[in-house]
Amino acid sequence: MRAATEHSALRTAAIVLAAGYSSRMGCFKPLLPLGDRSVIAGVIDTLHQAGIRDVIVVTGHRGECMVPELAGLGVRRVHNRDYANGMYSSVAAGFAALPDTVDACLVHPVDIPQVRAASIRRLLRHAGQTDSLIVYPCFHGERGHPPLIRRALFADIIAGKGDGGLKHLLESFEPKAENVDVFDAGILRDMDTPADYIRLLAFASARGLPSQEECEAILAAYRVDERVCRHSRKVADVAVALAQALIDNGVEIDLARVKAGALLHDIARAQPDHAMAGAAMMPELGFPSLAPVVASHMDLDFAGGEPDAGDIVFLADKLVREDRLVTLPERFRPAFERFHGHEDALRGVRRRYAAARAIAGAVERASRTGLDTLLAGPGTESTQPPRLFSETDSVCPVCLERLPAQRVGRGDSVYLEKTCPQHGSFSTVIWRGLPSYPAWGAVPHPAAPPHKPQAANTRGCPYDCGLCPEHAQHTCCVLLEVTRRCNLRCPVCFAAADTRGDDPSLDEIERRLRELRAAAGQVNLQLSGGEPTLRDDLPEIVAVARESGFDFVQLNSNGIRLARDDTYVHRLARAGLDCVFLQFDGLDDAIYRRLRGADLFALKQAAIENCARHGIGVVLVPTLVPGVNVAAIGSIIDFAARLTPAVRAVHFQPVSYFGRYPTAPLDADRLTLPELMREIELQSGGRIAVADFHPGSAENAYCSFSGNFTVDADYRLQALPPTQDDGCGCGSTSDRAQRARRAVAAQWAAPPALAPDGCCGGGISTVSFDAFLARRRRRLSISAMAFQDAWTLDLERLRDCYIHVATEDTRIVPFCAYNLTAQSGHGLYRRRALAEHGEQGIAQ
Repeated sequence: MRAATEHSALRTAAIVLAAGYSSRMGCFKPLLPLGDRSVIAGVIDTLHQAGIRDVIVVTGHRGECMVPELAGLGVRRVHNRDYANGMYSSVAAGFAALPDTVDACLVHPVDIPQVRAASIRRLLRHAGQTDSLIVYPCFHGERGHPPLIRRALFADIIAGKGDGGLKHLLESFEPKAENVDVFDAGILRDMDTPADYIRLLAFASARGLPSQEECEAILAAYRVDERVCRHSRKVADVAVALAQALIDNGVEIDLARVKAGALLHDIARAQPDHAMAGAAMMPELGFPSLAPVVASHMDLDFAGGEPDAGDIVFLADKLVREDRLVTLPERFRPAFERFHGHEDALRGVRRRYAAARAIAGAVERASRTGLDTLLAGPGTESTQPPRLFSETDSVCPVCLERLPAQRVGRGDSVYLEKTCPQHGSFSTVIWRGLPSYPAWGAVPHPAAPPHKPQAANTRGCPYDCGLCPEHAQHTCCVLLEVTRRCNLRCPVCFAAADTRGDDPSLDEIERRLRELRAAAGQVNLQLSGGEPTLRDDLPEIVAVARESGFDFVQLNSNGIRLARDDTYVHRLARAGLDCVFLQFDGLDDAIYRRLRGADLFALKQAAIENCARHGIGVVLVPTLVPGVNVAAIGSIIDFAARLTPAVRAVHFQPVSYFGRYPTAPLDADRLTLPELMREIELQSGGRIAVADFHPGSAENAYCSFSGNFTVDADYRLQALPPTQDDGCGCGSTSDRAQRARRAVAAQWAAPPALAPDGCCGGGISTVSFDAFLARRRRRLSISAMAFQDAWTLDLERLRDCYIHVATEDTRIVPFCAYNLTAQSGHGLYRRRALAEHGEQGIAQ
């Protein structure tokens, strides 16, 4: 070790003075418990840790009681029969017992029990580099214990009369004395009275960690720039607030480690790779447990679960710019802008942003409180009263009974609030931040009720769906479930999918398609499930849909079979499939393991390539779950842009909660549309702006947003102006519905040059996939749909819905009503409720 080589020539012993009466304490100090051992045992252990092997313990009063305590501790006991004559007699006895081979000696009173081993090692290193006869440890300019005394003074001490004690004798050699700064207030903490002992007990649990005062001494000694110090202090304030919130909610976390790690995280800021350089300093300073905290403050992989000290310091550092509290988007925006287009650097930015968001979500879930509230100081609470924007109706998440509800503004957020006489009050965030809630919904859209209502209005919305006369919009897009089977068991699924069950026959599906066409007219058709590709006859279903008059047919799929069975994809293309709505949650298999239970990214890529080869357009459909893949938004868009025109769109779906939830989802578990738009702006480095998006052309404004973009040769996106035909996901109403439906079909289907040659399809095998992509002018649609669950259901929005599900009894039910479930998992419309499966489901 470095310490051993630096002072190897200075053979050092230690004398521990433990002979006094302890009269002011009222009980025998050496045998008092302190931490997990006695005071005397702790002092001896510290000396041994510092490398001192020759330790003499001088006993006197109650010396016989010390014998069993010292047994096995590797020390020599010297009994001072003259202990009644005062401490100096014990000092002289100890020095007289030192062997001739000792060059220097530490004098350590037993009632200074909290000196750190690192401080003694620092003292020894310095003593080995100086000729001074006495070396004192100092903290904030004040001398403490134990002093190191050279052999040249041993004889004077042994012969001394003791007048004025050892301190008085050493003062006569002051010109030959030297101080060494240590970062240890323990060198000054004595233990004379019961009050002193109580004070030391409080310090004992954090003995291996520096206090704020000690951290400040370290920063000063290493001449850390004051701006860095101010930043570190603010990071510490934030980290302590976050950690305390976790502690208050039952999470075990070492608050002292959090605070010290935050104060020292930038100690090596001026050095290259300063996180690792700072971490390397921690063991030398005597705080090895801080090394991983300091090392990870710049970059870490958060594995989920309860955050630890390193996670908290990492997050706090990302919430502070200089010495100001900022949001994560504010902190990361300059990095996203600076490194956009530089893939290696941008990958690191995205990784750190993902970790920070995940830790923030974990803190919010554990504390059941938003970060803005946790970090608001006393007196900073908003004085603005809640604002009532409007009234609507909703349902109780427990019993699904219809309730009056209010849209209430609090700060920059809007909440849907309702009260059930039986199950209490519920408040759920539905909108956070800019664009403002009123401005987004300012443009009215005309109602276009269904031409042929199929259900009577008896109980009222949402119980009479079919569609009923109350419904304000007719159908644009219909989902037809062709199977309940699936080849995944996703934790994230709205469809109650399973690996078993009987599929409806082709004849039954043909009947339902013809009835649907007659009832709904020309609509976009989505074949859904389960996983529809588990049906070998899916190409025949596509062909039947075409024959039944549906001119745009798309497929909802996880892509597994599309990746593995190129012949199957060819059959789908020949049958007339226009588009695949591809489950696509990110570019990292860790995301797929969390959301889908398997590594799937390579299969997603293969599915896209096979669809492109056979002229089937692809829409990437990410389910966005806070703490899992919100930070992957930018990389998903970049990926899509590089694969245009094969990839036609990215259609984001923020998570909604369908299934069995014994406790309500937290607001931290939700991502609202304005947050998503701002994330796109942030993670694109500002190249896509919030202003590039607009509400759907006729559906309820608070359901969706969309924007269309051109993609240049460098894969940069340029926003196109909105048109009246634009729709978010599936179009609009009346004549607008037909225009929007056609616009969606035109954008999401493969472009003519990508479509198969001839009516039966011939693929594009004569030109490589990459060469084809390189020569095409590209467009990309980016959109999102916010589905509603029992906590967020707004019946006004529901009545405006034009994305519907065709039921087995020929009714047409709005998507959010069809999938709606109570906390128990009981549903209103889905024939086999999620409750039957005894598990949670989250809408994708």
